[in-house]
Amino acid sequence: MLKAQKLLTQIHQPPETIKGTSMKIWCIGKWLPVLVFCLSMSGWSQTQVTLFPIKDNTLYEDSTGSLSNGAGEHIFAGKNALGAIRRALLAFNVAENIPQGATITAVTLTLHMSRTNPAAGPRTVSLHRALSDWGEGTSNAPGEEGSGAPATPGDATWLHTFFDTDFWNNMGGDFASASSASQTVADTGFYTWGSTPEMVADVQDWLDNPLSDFGWILIGDESTGITAKRFDSKEDTVASHRPRLTVTYTGPGAIGDDSEGLPRTFRLHQNYPNPFNPATTIVFELPRASRVTLLVFDVTGQKVRTLIGGQMPAGKHRIQWDGTDASGKPAVSGVYFYRLEAG
Repeated sequence: MLKAQKLLTQIHQPPETIKGTSMKIWCIGKWLPVLVFCLSMSGWSQTQVTLFPIKDNTLYEDSTGSLSNGAGEHIFAGKNALGAIRRALLAFNVAENIPQGATITAVTLTLHMSRTNPAAGPRTVSLHRALSDWGEGTSNAPGEEGSGAPATPGDATWLHTFFDTDFWNNMGGDFASASSASQTVADTGFYTWGSTPEMVADVQDWLDNPLSDFGWILIGDESTGITAKRFDSKEDTVASHRPRLTVTYTGPGAIGDDSEGLPRTFRLHQNYPNPFNPATTIVFELPRASRVTLLVFDVTGQKVRTLIGGQMPAGKHRIQWDGTDASGKPAVSGVYFYRLEAG
């Protein structure tokens, strides 16, 4: 088992006794001097990064274009019992998390479906590439959130890309007619879309042409009523239920073993950017499939967030910490440490 506890156990030792560097870390708000334990990086190979949405929302079918749910904990796809359509929107900042010139090799999207009508049964839910930019305001639907809330400035609605000044070319959103991936969604639980050639092509284009990165529209079965599926959004109070996009790539910026496709040893890299505000990326390597726990602590040793807790394949992995605690609230300004346990 590898424990990257040297960050914690060696941080107060004299500089000459550790392999570290003195730097200032921007930790969600202010500069603080700290001695940071650094691990070396080697070679170029295949790297995996996990991204979280920068925005998400739901388009509620409504002739007035006055409903949205920008700050809600859930997004919806399908038709409700009244036959009204719901379509979910998701976008990720690919270009800021994957180096230019990289080649995308695999893409998956994982969502947690948290509510459905028992009569809905298994339904196909498809990803379609969004073709226009759209917004996320402060609207927050009450209750189970299925009916939406009054749209606020900047919200996407059935009619608007940004309420209430900019409009879709087509009511219900502008999106590619062909789906990038489909998944059958039945009971509550986690569902993964991809990897498909179309999803890989979408993400590659978002990397190469960041101004085209509008994300995907999630479209459920709209052929009949009572098909809607509710998924958890980036605002969900359970961090592990939030949407996540996993991208594997090769080329510039990929961190890997300098001769083999798989790492030779367990390795935890220095996070980057560092200083950071509000998000940073943590890279680690596994020479074999392992159960992994990746934790974030504050300076008192209190656990702030569990970033990973489960089985992971061998390879190089990246995960982004968005600067929030386990409840989804922004962490206070200060110095933070992370620890990897694997084996």
